[in-house]
Amino acid sequence: MVTEAAKAQRETGGSSEHTGRAEVTRQVDAERTWKPYQVMYEVIKALRELESGSILEVTTRGDEGLLNDLQIWSEVTGHTLIASQRQANDTARSLIRKGEPQSNDHRMTVVISTASLEHVVYPLDKALAGSVLGMEVNVVFEGAGVRLLQRGYRAKLSGVVGRIFTPMVERVMKREIGWPLPQASILILEDLGAHFYACGPSMFGYGVRKEELMVEPCTIAAVVTWADLLSRSDIQVFSKAQFEKP
Repeated sequence: MVTEAAKAQRETGGSSEHTGRAEVTRQVDAERTWKPYQVMYEVIKALRELESGSILEVTTRGDEGLLNDLQIWSEVTGHTLIASQRQANDTARSLIRKGEPQSNDHRMTVVISTASLEHVVYPLDKALAGSVLGMEVNVVFEGAGVRLLQRGYRAKLSGVVGRIFTPMVERVMKREIGWPLPQASILILEDLGAHFYACGPSMFGYGVRKEELMVEPCTIAAVVTWADLLSRSDIQVFSKAQFEKP
């Protein structure tokens, strides 16, 4: 994918490759993940240390979906994707100019009602996507989902067979896809400014104490608060609601 800015640059006789080498302030290597929000998180962390107008060079996989997401992210957040070009080795090199931060007035509430690995990764995906776009993101943990907030907890696949295969799935997620496991996702959300809520009755039922929570602040509340959050959110995401024995 080549952006309009890169096309215009070629039409005027400029070279995006040459310009990139001359002006790049910092480089980010994000080749080891298929997850666009993980790429954008690395970009966000790098941009925090740069002045407005600085150019960041990002190396990613050459996946079309990832590159299109990078374009959307740049437009929404006030930065400029100067060029994005695939390389011969199935990677892509993108140049991003840091702009002035843009406000995002959308509010997303994500309700997670299970601790099973296969049912929590996708809702957390959506929360992370909203967070890198600058949305106000509320993440609610209820039922067995409160276990995910317990420091050191390891989410497993559901069922006896699922638990056996959990280590293999974790390795694929981390090493082959670059997909953060649930507790790593929660820490990224914390760094991006997400708001966390835990169900008080569920904490009591599943033996999770407030001092064991891995994020702070975390509001302890219950279903009336969830209803209020959902009523004031224009984006609502729910995990599978799954009863799990305490």
